[in-house]
Amino acid sequence: MDDNEAPTFEPDLIRAIFKHIWIKKAQERERNGFPNTEAGDSEVGAGTSKKNRPTSANTNALKLSCELLRIFITEAIQRAGTIAEAEGSTMIEPTHLERILPQLLLDF
Repeated sequence: MDDNEAPTFEPDLIRAIFKHIWIKKAQERERNGFPNTEAGDSEVGAGTSKKNRPTSANTNALKLSCELLRIFITEAIQRAGTIAEAEGSTMIEPTHLERILPQLLLDF
């Protein structure tokens, strides 16, 4: 990694997290009586209908998701740090994060 490049999340990690969530949602839909239309590792064939294809994310979407997550966490740390500093603390405590979270979620 270059010195100028900000650290970010690995796209493979984000893909694994997304895949885990997609599989859980598909299993949840199955339990509720809806057909499983997204989970699985099967390859998409030429004649496969959109309804039966597994969910996937393209490379650019994963890179964008990594960058959005990096920015979100950086902003959360900066805001919590500001609150901690205003209280005279040198460490960010969970209560600092709890205080900035509502506005942070509204901003994002």
